Amino acid sequence: MADSPALSPASDTGGPSLADISADIRALAASMVTKEDLKALSDTLHAVIRTEVTAIKADIATQACRLQAMEASVQSTTAQAETTNLAITRQGNMLLALRRQAEDLDNRGRRSNIRIRGLPESAGEEDVEATLQTLFREILGTEAPETIEFDRAHRANRARAADNTPRDIVCCLHTYKLKERIMTKARLRPTWRFRDAEIALYQDLSPLTLEARRALRPITALLRERGIPYKWGFPFMLQARHNNEWTQLRWPEEVPRFLQRLNLPPTEVINWILGPVDPRQGPQTPRQQRQRRDATPRRPPARRQLAPTEPEE
Repeated sequence: MADSPALSPASDTGGPSLADISADIRALAASMVTKEDLKALSDTLHAVIRTEVTAIKADIATQACRLQAMEASVQSTTAQAETTNLAITRQGNMLLALRRQAEDLDNRGRRSNIRIRGLPESAGEEDVEATLQTLFREILGTEAPETIEFDRAHRANRARAADNTPRDIVCCLHTYKLKERIMTKARLRPTWRFRDAEIALYQDLSPLTLEARRALRPITALLRERGIPYKWGFPFMLQARHNNEWTQLRWPEEVPRFLQRLNLPPTEVINWILGPVDPRQGPQTPRQQRQRRDATPRRPPARRQLAPTEPEE
């Protein structure tokens, strides 16, 4: 047999040679990332992160300083607001006390005054004192003194009404005792017949007191309906007797307690200290409220007018 032929380095299939594969392996190894490359990349990332973190820390420190400053400012503002609120509360209490004192002084100055409603006005000048002399003598009867002295007597200082309703007469008697005698007799009747007219006599009161009594009409109506006796006091208060005990009402915030102690249902009452509040204009004074109520398109409110009398005596 003949010997077999020797094999060549390349296979008969035409594949890459061993030399080509070695070259490829060396090229691939040269292109791979080395440890030094990884270390350099890591150092770069650390440097970038360190820079960013430093910037963030500086930002946080700045914000912390601002926040501390804001907190200090808020604390200072809160303390100032509390001080201001305390001062406003004290001033409000002082104003209420002054209001109560002024109201009491005004009523004390009117102690000898009587207000007469319903007496017709004459077309010309009238002798008010002479008319009142006759009226009071009829009321007192045999108890009338020889002379009834007046310090002053006049019609209410306001314009005449469009419907010709007579203005009230306000008189100040020379002595308080005589005034009380007249009012004691006058209270025996709701009205008196005098010169073909029905007239009524009332104690002359401060406008602030009249506003308060007017605001408490829903409560006084309940008291009359339930047969609970009540009376007005000075400085201003409403006193009612229930179960042989007197209950007093002085301020608007005392209304719920007052009704509860008298076993009366809850009743809405206007705050007579502040009055109806217009948010655009703020609280109105009693004079402003009366002028707004009495104003008509034909007759503007007078600059100065006395408060209408309170029908509850």
